[in-house]
Amino acid sequence: MGNRPHEKTCPDFPTDTFGAIELAAEALKLLKDGKIEQAKTKFKQAREWDDKMVGGDEGL
Repeated sequence: MGNRPHEKTCPDFPTDTFGAIELAAEALKLLKDGKIEQAKTKFKQAREWDDKMVGGDEGL
């Protein structure tokens, strides 16, 4: 795993919405803790898992 991007095991299955929501929640906590770059990474990963995720690093 390491630095490899998230790859869907079964690309024909629906997006990983719940996983993306968890990542977005982690990103918000990181923002509150002042860890902006780490938060950007989490938001980006959440959008990769579910491209309908709202939020991201715009304006950060």
